[in-house]
Amino acid sequence: MCGIGGFIGDDALQRTCEIMDLIKHRGPDGECIWDHGAICMGHAHLKVTGDAAQPLAFDDSAVTFNGEIYNFGDFEPGDSDTVALASILRQGISGFLKSAAAIDGEYAFAYFDGSSLALARDPVGIKPLYYGKNGQGFGFASERKALMRIGIKDIRALAPGHVYHNGEERQAVGLPPCDPVIEDESEAVKVLEDALTESIRRRRHKDAAVAFSGGVDCALIGAISGLPMCTVGLKDSYDIRAAKKSASFMGAGKRHVVYEYDEHDVEEALPRVVYAVESADPVKISIALPLFILAERARRDGYRVLLSGQGADELFGGYARHEAAAREGRLAEVLSRDLEHIAEVNLERDDAATMAHGVELRVPYLGLGVIGAAQRMVPSLKVHSDGKDYIRKYVLRKMSEKYLPREVAYAPKKAIQYGTGTQKTLERLASKRNFKGIHDHLQSLYGELLWP
Repeated sequence: MCGIGGFIGDDALQRTCEIMDLIKHRGPDGECIWDHGAICMGHAHLKVTGDAAQPLAFDDSAVTFNGEIYNFGDFEPGDSDTVALASILRQGISGFLKSAAAIDGEYAFAYFDGSSLALARDPVGIKPLYYGKNGQGFGFASERKALMRIGIKDIRALAPGHVYHNGEERQAVGLPPCDPVIEDESEAVKVLEDALTESIRRRRHKDAAVAFSGGVDCALIGAISGLPMCTVGLKDSYDIRAAKKSASFMGAGKRHVVYEYDEHDVEEALPRVVYAVESADPVKISIALPLFILAERARRDGYRVLLSGQGADELFGGYARHEAAAREGRLAEVLSRDLEHIAEVNLERDDAATMAHGVELRVPYLGLGVIGAAQRMVPSLKVHSDGKDYIRKYVLRKMSEKYLPREVAYAPKKAIQYGTGTQKTLERLASKRNFKGIHDHLQSLYGELLWP
């Protein structure tokens, strides 16, 4: 994963340099700018898969790419997904449109074909991409703040699965359709196991660890991958205790790493989190802050990739509101809406929090194979009623029984902002600084950092 940006118009090179200066943290392994006069594109490189230099120029064209294409060998033999994407784009943006449905991975890229620019984003929206115009021209970047720096105010996020070309957005590829034909529990468990184990296998990396809170979603990734499992939270917080207990039940204590932080650490990190996430929203910040600290500490220990359980709740019904929707017969509708908006609600936040430290976040539950498996299951396999009680993420828990002890497979889970103790700490800090609440404190920081 990397950082990309560029500009078309007046002083394109200078403006591209300014953009890249704001997102260089996303790629600590090198930076390069392709200068083509009135259009320039930049790339900040985080070396994870292959070593192809970017932006990659070929013929009169060039591409700058952020992401991972896990099945790149299906398109071009070699060791780089960037080279595979370049091969696809040799037919122009039409080549991508023909191949998009076959790409397994997460990506955002910009492609110049010699006369026009195209932007593209993966169908889930795992990788971010923003664009906008001002009086001097058109810019794009992996983070909003880079476009704000060059005076672009009307900034848009490219919609998941869309391309921007010739001045308009259009859909290039969609998510697997909802087609709930699987009703049998054993069939559902087998289909899910096949899809999830393959998704984890593709996303496994020698420098990877699992973001581990002790819940079933991340525990399953940890059990299947065999990777180190990293937990973050305030000392003696719920997540620390739950994760230690789960790791012990799993017999994985030797590969369990715990990063504890205190109120001083939260206070020190908070301005940096607001800046990274580009938001004053209390929910976003309280969730992003533990992940931000986790990525920072993990990177120091040599982990360049974190695997997350993000997406499991949205696919299999993990929230209390999903249980309420199941009681009302609306679960399929609610899950569909959650999946449609997961990029803007969760993924852009998590990407910003981890990439602030040059750590790539991978989300096995949001692999298209896993999404496709979930979309084929009837809602009652996700939030299951035995006539008296409801079990959320039922099929996922049943599948996990093969890999996890029951104490972990059916363990309760708190939201990260509460489980880590971060929410109460933010409330104390706001009070200590004489703000009425977290919202006012964050608004103050946001104004200082992003609108000086």
